Amino acid sequence: MSLTLDTTHKSASGQYHLCLRFAMNGKRYYYRLGEKYSSAEFDIICKADGRGRGGNVNPSYVKRQELSALYSKYERVIMDMSDRGKLKSVANIEILLTGQADKRLKVDNPVNETFLSVWRDVIASRKASTADSYNNAINCFKESKVYDEADGFAVDTLTVQKWVQYMNNAGYKSSTIGIYLRALRVVFNTCIRKGYLREADYPFSAKDPDKVTIPVGGSRKTAVLSIPEMTRLYVFFLDGELPSGFRNKEAKNRTLGMFLCQYLCNGCNLYDLALLRYDDYYEISERKAFRFFRHKTAEHSEAGSEVIVPIIPPLKIILDKIAAPVAFGQLVFPFILGEGVDPESKEAVNKIHQENKNIAKRMKAIAPLVGIKDEPTSTYARHSFATNLSQQGVPLDYVTFAMGHSTGNRGQITKRYISPYPIYKQMEYNSKLLLVQYTENPEDGWESLLSALKEKYGEDCLKAMVAPESAANDRELYQLLSNKFGVEGLNVLKG
Repeated sequence: MSLTLDTTHKSASGQYHLCLRFAMNGKRYYYRLGEKYSSAEFDIICKADGRGRGGNVNPSYVKRQELSALYSKYERVIMDMSDRGKLKSVANIEILLTGQADKRLKVDNPVNETFLSVWRDVIASRKASTADSYNNAINCFKESKVYDEADGFAVDTLTVQKWVQYMNNAGYKSSTIGIYLRALRVVFNTCIRKGYLREADYPFSAKDPDKVTIPVGGSRKTAVLSIPEMTRLYVFFLDGELPSGFRNKEAKNRTLGMFLCQYLCNGCNLYDLALLRYDDYYEISERKAFRFFRHKTAEHSEAGSEVIVPIIPPLKIILDKIAAPVAFGQLVFPFILGEGVDPESKEAVNKIHQENKNIAKRMKAIAPLVGIKDEPTSTYARHSFATNLSQQGVPLDYVTFAMGHSTGNRGQITKRYISPYPIYKQMEYNSKLLLVQYTENPEDGWESLLSALKEKYGEDCLKAMVAPESAANDRELYQLLSNKFGVEGLNVLKG
């Protein structure tokens, strides 16, 4: 491999194409870099040093540095190709750099690497749920016949535009087109990162009219049940009777309980409900809270995927009726997925998909019984949680925190160690989700309670109880004590 001039083609001005020359097994391939120089001009660049007149940098030396960096970039690409055992001939290199073999050579793609092979590698690296979507996308791409795998990496903006046109003509929904294009975007980024495509080949832009804009899915803001409607469902779960004509009443009632649990568990999706366990956090919180990491985002958004669920009394009542008995380390809802099932497997994806369909079907039958015209699905639980708390004046920061959404990089390291909302505050906010009387506020009478504890045990003893934590004032001391013992526990200590 060398950086040279292709002296076989001389322009009228006496210049030659600047090329990368590859030689292997007695064959050569010249890859043009888009610049032309005469032999004398190129010789000056090759010999240039950093010394210029009057202390200025030599322009030829700057160009030499640029070409050296460019050479190194291509060298890394070829070395990577060699390391992976794909470097067999100069035809391999031509396919890698141009996307197509020279048709005059009449060779297949000997490198065995194409745009679709990279796409298949991306699919293999994804979770089962994502892999399904990516697989549907690649099948649609192949069916459109806008690309032939024999063309290697010859995929450009025009190719993508033709695919979009195919999907529109075939009646694909805008949301589906958006999902498929986002899968394609991942493949393009992978090809660029591996050196198979250039940055200039990237076909997507929200601003450039000559590029492809990925459509945004329709808003789901209307997929909401109000607090009174959710309360009617909760009351029906407790005391309602399904009509005699209903089949499998137990399954329908359990489905209603699961739907309410999704709502009261900070709008979690069914996957997260299926993976919820009675873990150490549940015990440390004195069984007042669950913790989980959102399945959808945990692998790429650690800082923004943790969710803490306060177990408010209505949620506790539902759990007592449909959840498995408390057993450390065990699933809370084993009937959804079951122990021993890999959550990333196709089996798990199919089970969750089927259970979501069951919820939609059964809620469609239950909703009219309490005067709800909508046909609620699991999506309603998440959107209702966010909407209803926001409309109750709960701070947006809490809603974001509760749903496991990332708040950006600001203060994220600190937030890993300090919970911005203690359990009692989370209880207070989440109690607004239903029109059910519920009061447990440690702010009421905390001073008199702390005073009674000081009188009985002494301040030094109380501070020893919360060690190694320390309190700068009475309010902080009370907070540490209530975090450790709970309000009920403090009242017991008071006697």
